[in-house]
Amino acid sequence: MFRSTLLQPSRALASRTLLRPAAASTSAATLGLRALSFKSLRLTPQPPGGIIGNVNEPVAVPLPDASHGSYHWSFERLLVVGIVPLTVLPLAGLGPASGLFTPVMDATLGSLVLMHSHLGFESCIIDYIPKRVYGVWHKLAIYALWTGTATALYGIYKMETEDIGLTAAVSAIWSA
Repeated sequence: MFRSTLLQPSRALASRTLLRPAAASTSAATLGLRALSFKSLRLTPQPPGGIIGNVNEPVAVPLPDASHGSYHWSFERLLVVGIVPLTVLPLAGLGPASGLFTPVMDATLGSLVLMHSHLGFESCIIDYIPKRVYGVWHKLAIYALWTGTATALYGIYKMETEDIGLTAAVSAIWSA
């Protein structure tokens, strides 16, 4: 029945907390800031905890695929092992001036670096823009990646056929 006056909220404190949301919304409105609406992104709603089904349903085991999992990782490691000697040869003095580093090897280096970059960006898209959440945005990101890769491959082709080549261009920039 009897409360201490210290436990009762004061009127000034109560009025400040009641006015706080209104003041925040008016300041945001006066600045012209709008919050990003997740409805505008058309995200797929996820079940609580990311669990689909119930505890009695077995987990669906995916079919083995050579382009996923450990096979994918092994392919990326082989790709990097192929890039290393092609990168070291021009630095060791076996570059275009010696005639040992042919345009075919130069184009191979450019293609391997491009494949390495493509796989790295694809992994980032898969990790940070998952298909099950973002749907069409995931597809759009993958299409943009393939468009960029195709454009870069065309650029490598033009550099090799109509210009001095990749390693000669890097060496010219390096010595400038």
